[in-house]
Amino acid sequence: MEIGILGPEGTFSETAAMLWLKEGGRIENFAIKYYETIFDVSETVLKKEVNYGIVPIENSLEGSVGDTLDVLSSENADEMQIVGEVLVPIRICLLFNGSFPEIKKIVSHHHALAQCKQFIRERLKGVARKSVDSTASAAKLAAQSEEIAALASAEAAKMYGVNILAEDVQDKDSVTRFIVLSSSGIKAAPTGKDKTSILLYVKERPGALYEVLGEFALRGLNLTKIESRPSKRALGDYMFYIDCEGHLEEAEIQEALKGVEKKATMLKILGAYPIARRK
Repeated sequence: MEIGILGPEGTFSETAAMLWLKEGGRIENFAIKYYETIFDVSETVLKKEVNYGIVPIENSLEGSVGDTLDVLSSENADEMQIVGEVLVPIRICLLFNGSFPEIKKIVSHHHALAQCKQFIRERLKGVARKSVDSTASAAKLAAQSEEIAALASAEAAKMYGVNILAEDVQDKDSVTRFIVLSSSGIKAAPTGKDKTSILLYVKERPGALYEVLGEFALRGLNLTKIESRPSKRALGDYMFYIDCEGHLEEAEIQEALKGVEKKATMLKILGAYPIARRK
């Protein structure tokens, strides 16, 4: 079994992959492949170069990951399904082989930089910031420079041989939710505690979204996430990403989606899968 994730080694995506493997009893006979972007991961899933792709979709502090929502809404993603999710507590460290006064630039993934705004403002005022593809990439840069510090995990510090100047520098405790993608046709069976994800588009008119959401409320179904995303058709035109408690095979979910399909211009089922356990 091969799994595609954001690289290089030492990312939070790798932590998510290992958690998913352990929780599912898949810890033997696997290989992890590393890619530069979320789009690269999704492409390898679609081309069946890997069995699964694991990518971040939202953080409890900074919200949704736009690149992942774009991947899910792309036209060529019809053959790809969400088959699982993983929750990873995020603990960010400041990595640097020197002292605070020597830091000239701080680098990390843009979500990590955003999660550490207060620390940067108070302890690294005036230091230049740069966004890179992953926290592990940032750690790698810090290992090669006498002026660059990174915001990354303690695991990445060990992996790339960088000192930890400060631990837990995120503004608040946070959790990142990762989703597991597959194009193999394998679907997750109902467990009794599941989630169904959909993407829909409704034409702009008064009450259109209200009518769609009413199909879930009518059946007492709980929506755990509603996220608007530009449709890229025109300014002010949006698609909606929705997570609903329940499995696609359950009668109430099927009835709700039939009602939604009649009222939405487009409905795309992204997948049904077990709800991740909180750590």
